[in-house]
Amino acid sequence: MAQFKAACVQVNAGNDMAENIAAASELVRHARDAGADFITTPEAVVMIERGRRNIVAKAAVEQEHAGVAAFAKLARETGAWLLAGSFAVRVAEEERLANRSILFDPGGRIAARYDKIHMFDIDLPDGESYRESRVYRPGEDAVLAPLPWGVLGMTVCYDMRFPHLYRDLARAGAEFLTVPSAFTRPTGRAHWHVLLRARAIETGCFVIAAA
Repeated sequence: MAQFKAACVQVNAGNDMAENIAAASELVRHARDAGADFITTPEAVVMIERGRRNIVAKAAVEQEHAGVAAFAKLARETGAWLLAGSFAVRVAEEERLANRSILFDPGGRIAARYDKIHMFDIDLPDGESYRESRVYRPGEDAVLAPLPWGVLGMTVCYDMRFPHLYRDLARAGAEFLTVPSAFTRPTGRAHWHVLLRARAIETGCFVIAAA
């Protein structure tokens, strides 16, 4: 296996897409300057918004999405492999959106795309409630993407609670797994690191998880 340097860009996006793109772009450039060949960002990297109506209003089809265009340009500029953790993408003839992770090659072309399969629907003990399925429709396909250093298996956040997905990716040839996430503080504190380690141990893969 060839060696390469991976970077996890850690951001906490808000609801201003232009500001989020600018903040993430600066950190991606910094990572590339530090020698990173493969740069990853969190789930919902260019927008975290509350309320279905607000999220849908700021989403766009992939071809017109400001985040997709910005990350494609950033990949070309830096010459790095760039994984945008996920974007809220409109899907033709669907009321719900796709929570889509996109891999860009160094020329800015889309090398692979993965729609999050497992939706985060939960009621927490402190009264917080999340219903991701109200906004997003689940993806249907696991995705493998060839990198210059091996095969990547793409997942997103809540997927990590479903080990069969990772076993299937590993059995199909994945050597690296990405888990871009926007974990909540309570569940992140309790489960984030242990679940990442579990998926790595079970599969024998390297796990790269920007949050």
